[in-house]
Amino acid sequence: MAEAAAPAIQQKEYRSGIHAKRRDAAGGWGLVMVGVDSPPQVVGLTDGAVVGSADKENQIGLTGIAPEHARVNVRSDGCYIEDLGTQEGTWVNGVRARRINVMHGDVVRLGEQIAVFVERELNLHEGSPSRLGPLVHGSKQRRDWIEPALDLVRRGSNICIEGSPGVGKRTLAHQAAMLRQHLGDIFVIDGAVEGKPTATVFDPNAPGKMGSTPAPTGVRPVTWLIYSADRLPRPQQLEVAHAVGRMSGATLIITTEQPLDRAAGDGHIAPWFASLFSGKRLTVPSLEVRREDILLIVRDIAERMGIGLNRFTPDLLEALVRAGWPGGVPQLENVLTTAVQATPEGPLSLATIADSLSRGPRLKPNLPPATDPSLARARLEDALARANGSVASAARALGMSRQAIYREADRLGLDIARRKVR
Repeated sequence: MAEAAAPAIQQKEYRSGIHAKRRDAAGGWGLVMVGVDSPPQVVGLTDGAVVGSADKENQIGLTGIAPEHARVNVRSDGCYIEDLGTQEGTWVNGVRARRINVMHGDVVRLGEQIAVFVERELNLHEGSPSRLGPLVHGSKQRRDWIEPALDLVRRGSNICIEGSPGVGKRTLAHQAAMLRQHLGDIFVIDGAVEGKPTATVFDPNAPGKMGSTPAPTGVRPVTWLIYSADRLPRPQQLEVAHAVGRMSGATLIITTEQPLDRAAGDGHIAPWFASLFSGKRLTVPSLEVRREDILLIVRDIAERMGIGLNRFTPDLLEALVRAGWPGGVPQLENVLTTAVQATPEGPLSLATIADSLSRGPRLKPNLPPATDPSLARARLEDALARANGSVASAARALGMSRQAIYREADRLGLDIARRKVR
């Protein structure tokens, strides 16, 4: 009897501080329901919650969902979603399952409805989409990187906008430059053009592109807009740096396809050029990171191409949300064009584009994200608590080295030495 009682006292289940805590003012965690025919709808969750069309607290008023569709449970090793024997079924990342682990960014399908699982600040995902020039985005993206970039430019700061191809960084840089039109001339240079890049006059109607008018000689612009600055030859980087230094109040807005420090370390950007930004850098996240925006973009493309929204099947929409999209919005538009050409009428066929949908690697459930310090801290504390303070055990659970654990703890202000239970 003594052996049976001991585990109950000494092995109390540790519940994740990420999922089990109560909802806060930002909405806590839950599902962001996405579709092409309606704005995102959030469904807040708690441990033990049942979601469905009949549940009063976690009701999903959409078609194709059972009255009591799925139950959510939080365990020490993460959050799980359990299908309650529905005919419609429950899928996570394309896999139909009776019970399966979910993590931040996973694509959940309840019957015909598609959702993205998010671990914090759920309410920020709700609301009608917005548009910044041709860039369609949700409310969370506006807060996270669009408004911060525009605010820096309004204050007259130099800014570097980083991001992979096709994610909207050029559009954001263009819109930021437009805020300074009333101050004077704006010159544009594209480091990605063939041959020697030349400066042109800013064209407000050509987002992300060079202007058609060559920059006049002898004119000192108040704003320089440089696309693909990490591909601009160093002599021209020096010319621009000198021009900015000679003009009081001049501002430099650049985009890069790799982090600025990496570009400087690889020799693509001169250190003295990189120093002009004084840490004022913003990263436009990939579509894979902002999955809740993908169907907003799909709808925008469909309306421009004249594709009826009723032609998109749940299977196709789920596949589009799950895809990695390394080529960004242009790749997404090309895939939809291919689907329309292959299926001129009726529902668009997933089979015709399946081979072109890349899949991004699924991150380990407990890997702390560097872009969200508070969430990173919660996950590191969670791993250390479950490992009884053992750095080696926590490192194995997180898929990190012990040295990386110590560096992460130092970055987050955690004292690992005091966390071991004795």
